[in-house]
Amino acid sequence: MAENGFRLPGSPYEGLVNIIVAYGTRDEAAGPGDVSKLDAVHQSSVSRTNAFLTDIGVLEGEREKVVTPQGRSLALALERKDRDGIRRNWREIFSTSEFLQNVVAAVKLREGMAYSTVQAYIAYAAGQPRNKPVMTGAGAVIEMLKAADLLRERDGTLVATVDEVPGGGSPEPGDVELAGPASISISEANEAGGPMVNIHLHVQCAPDEIEDLAPRLKVLLRELQDSGRG
Repeated sequence: MAENGFRLPGSPYEGLVNIIVAYGTRDEAAGPGDVSKLDAVHQSSVSRTNAFLTDIGVLEGEREKVVTPQGRSLALALERKDRDGIRRNWREIFSTSEFLQNVVAAVKLREGMAYSTVQAYIAYAAGQPRNKPVMTGAGAVIEMLKAADLLRERDGTLVATVDEVPGGGSPEPGDVELAGPASISISEANEAGGPMVNIHLHVQCAPDEIEDLAPRLKVLLRELQDSGRG
């Protein structure tokens, strides 16, 4: 987390999409005023969203921003309403963002969370107050993760759907993966093709403990794998 907190989007998901598409149509660097002229987006919303888009690798630059290759690919998919392209590009961005990964891990560890609880967690993890603009930005993050098919709404609850290594292909044997809505699982087969060994960890913790818990669990799982190979 940045020293002054992680900046969340300054608009709902629909506005975030419009801003990305607007930046993606320009080849040269642009300021918030330039982008707000290209689409029906208020300049203040663009300004508040720029830091978030920069942090997740969609934009780059200081005062004036220019879209990155990844951002342009996402913008084109959004403009064309290409659902597969949108999902793929958001997932690629997710694979490089520790903040977004922690949000999905929090939902995974809690075996599903109410929408409002995930919003509150995002605000907490970002170090931001739970006021209306922040909660709107947190909602945009949730919708972004839903567009990536990393979160889904099921019976009024958000559940994590991470069933593959972020960014693409399937996990290699021995890799740590988040498997199933109720557990974290390590699966490893011996070289002779023997039976699989599954270790399931069920964790109960308060929402404000999740951010510190996730890296500790990763270390524990890695140690369990190493000891199993010894």
